[in-house]
Amino acid sequence: MDRRTLVAGLTGLAGTAAWGEAVAAIGDKQAQSALRQMLNDGTVASVTRLGKTDGYWGDSLVRIPLPKTLANAQKLAKPLGLSGVFDELHLRINRGAEQAAPLARDLFHDAITSMTIKDAVSIITGAPTAGTQYLQKTTTPRLTTAFTPIVENALQSAGAVTYFDRAVKRNNLQSFVKTDAKTYLGKYAVTYALTGLFHYIGVEEAAIRRSPAKRGSQILKAVFG
Repeated sequence: MDRRTLVAGLTGLAGTAAWGEAVAAIGDKQAQSALRQMLNDGTVASVTRLGKTDGYWGDSLVRIPLPKTLANAQKLAKPLGLSGVFDELHLRINRGAEQAAPLARDLFHDAITSMTIKDAVSIITGAPTAGTQYLQKTTTPRLTTAFTPIVENALQSAGAVTYFDRAVKRNNLQSFVKTDAKTYLGKYAVTYALTGLFHYIGVEEAAIRRSPAKRGSQILKAVFG
């Protein structure tokens, strides 16, 4: 797509010539570069926030819950003082996600670099979290595949798999688990871990769009200012 096509698309979609003129002033590739910078900044901020001790566990918005059946058992056991194994499992699932989160940074980066000019047009003229929605839509299957073994190993390292086995056996919940503990927990935790990461990518993207000048980037300011 040449510059005139991009500008025409931006002008029509945004409903103002100022958008088209702003992007034309810096060029297609630089506009695309600005979008990549915004999304990279968002992913780095999200990974940094969640990929540390209490990143997930200490944040009620993204804390990974226990699977429903185990959560119900935990609720019943707590008044009896018997919820310790569930409480520890809950913590260790989140610790596993915290260990794995930093390794998602390169996966997000690879997805961002494959963004096209056509993608850029829809993101620039889209909602405050259009870039995040684009990432979530186009990368979730690939990220899930790549991230699952990382999370499984982190859960194993954090002791979540051991505590899961204890909780299941001690409370006769074997019929609830259709696969081995590591596979089950990995699949479960990945879904919530990625949801948390995308949540804070969206928060960062919206903040950049509101105040691009604060990022010290002339390209971001030209596109989103």
